[in-house]
Amino acid sequence: MKICGFIGTTLIDFPGRVAAALFVAGCNFRCPFCHNPSLVVHTEACEAIPQKTVFAELERRAGFLDGVAVSGGEPLIQPGILELLRDLRSTGLAVKLDTNGSRPDVLREALKRNLVDFISMDLKAAKENYVRAAGVAVNAELIDQSIELIIHSGCGHEFRTTMVPGIVAPEELPAMTARIAGAERFVLQQFRPDVTLDARMKNVKPYPESVLRDAARALRDRFTQVDIRGV
Repeated sequence: MKICGFIGTTLIDFPGRVAAALFVAGCNFRCPFCHNPSLVVHTEACEAIPQKTVFAELERRAGFLDGVAVSGGEPLIQPGILELLRDLRSTGLAVKLDTNGSRPDVLREALKRNLVDFISMDLKAAKENYVRAAGVAVNAELIDQSIELIIHSGCGHEFRTTMVPGIVAPEELPAMTARIAGAERFVLQQFRPDVTLDARMKNVKPYPESVLRDAARALRDRFTQVDIRGV
């Protein structure tokens, strides 16, 4: 597994915790709006951070941190991800996992072994637009399996949707979120066109902040918590 990014302290990557965050290289999706393209394509160009360096830094910050987030790329396609989660767990820090939901088999094993405390899963788009959002063919059944696993896991969790004009429309959100009925938290993320996997997405103008706020207000009766990020 190749770790290509590490943040020693973050207040935004693990809800409610002061955390570190590490980013693994490689993803099975090609979302055109992805803001971490260096972790998706041409990953051979990124300089790997040795795991021993990551763990040494976590140990150095032990009295300050109370969590660590594992993101990417897509962590659950990585060889050795369960061992990494296990080793992070052994530090005494709470562990958060980010996923696109395409590998419920690995997610199931992580939950079975009690390796994670919090899960963030991307809900990319309405079912009919999922291929466009992910940039590849997506097995909807696998996505639904991951949703069910997360909702019934007993772990803290959230589902998040990046509001990309032309891919996600505000009026689609009620039907989209019916797919995650029973979830604790739903997050609307603002689309950022400054860095994208597909250069054409740089020409897409994000929704005004008011659109996200109106959408969040309309969904607040469906979830314990609805948040907005990136505005």
